[in-house]
Amino acid sequence: MNYREVRASEPQKSWEIWMRALLKLARFVLLLLVVPVVYVLCDNPMDEQLAMRTKLEQLKEQRDALKADRDKLLRRMEWVKNDNAYLETAARDRLHLQKEGEYVLRFEEE
Repeated sequence: MNYREVRASEPQKSWEIWMRALLKLARFVLLLLVVPVVYVLCDNPMDEQLAMRTKLEQLKEQRDALKADRDKLLRRMEWVKNDNAYLETAARDRLHLQKEGEYVLRFEEE
């Protein structure tokens, strides 16, 4: 290997100037590429997994509540189809109907 001593007073060749500028640019681009890789490697995936598990639990609770409502409505539908006593009670209580000649006394709480 040949070593050459360069003095500050000597003018540098144009290709040396361009090479140094290119090396500075390459270092900058390399730094720009390394920063996202380090960020991705250091990002904690457990936070995202915990958020997904929390969302899953919320959805399961919502599913269970909807199943309970569906079951209640299916029971009520069966009662409407098959149980005349339920229909009569529902008509008297919810629709405030009464039989002919019948008097109904209602007490309301305040």
